[in-house]
Amino acid sequence: MTTTTYPIFETERLILRQITNEDVNFLFEHYTSREVLQYFGMSPISSKEVAEKMVENYEKQLEVGGPMRWAIVDKNTDQMMGTCGFHGIAKSYKRCEIGYDLHPDFWGNGIMGEALKPLITYLFIEREMNRIGAVIVPNNQASSRVVEKLGFRREGLLREYILQEDIMYDAYMYSLIKKEWLD
Repeated sequence: MTTTTYPIFETERLILRQITNEDVNFLFEHYTSREVLQYFGMSPISSKEVAEKMVENYEKQLEVGGPMRWAIVDKNTDQMMGTCGFHGIAKSYKRCEIGYDLHPDFWGNGIMGEALKPLITYLFIEREMNRIGAVIVPNNQASSRVVEKLGFRREGLLREYILQEDIMYDAYMYSLIKKEWLD
C-alpha cells in the first residue's frame, strides 16, 4: 500500500503529524542529545543538514510505501515532543517494527503509550500488518514498560543486535499480534 500523505492522528493530549522542514531544529537538538540517544541504537547526527536529509528521506519513503515517522506534538501548545513510526517492513510476511523517542522533559507522563495506540491500530487496519515488533535494549526499562502496557510480549534476547558508537548491545524482541490488539 502506497500513500501520498501522512494520516494525522489525534489523541486526548497529542497530535501525530508528518515531520516537516519546520521540525529540523528540533530533530537536530533531539538527535544530538546523549540522553535521548542512550538506548536508541544511533550515533548523534552531525549537523542540521543531516536533520534536513532525514526529513527528505521521510518524504521519499512515503512515496514508495516505505517506513513512516510522525512528529508527536502537544495538542495544546503545538510543541514537538518526539517521534514515532515504523520500519523493517516485510510486506509478504505482514510484519514491521515500531520505533519511538521522546524528549526527556516529557518522560514518565504516559505520552508514548498514548502516541503509539493510534499508530498500532493504523498498522493493523490500514497497513494490514499481522505482527508488530519492538526491539529494546535491556537497560531501557521505561521503554519495555511502554510496550508491555500496550500488550506486547517479550519473546527473547537478541545477542549483540545493536551497534552504537562501536559498542554492541543486546536487545529484547517484543511483539504484538493483530488478533491480540483487536480482541
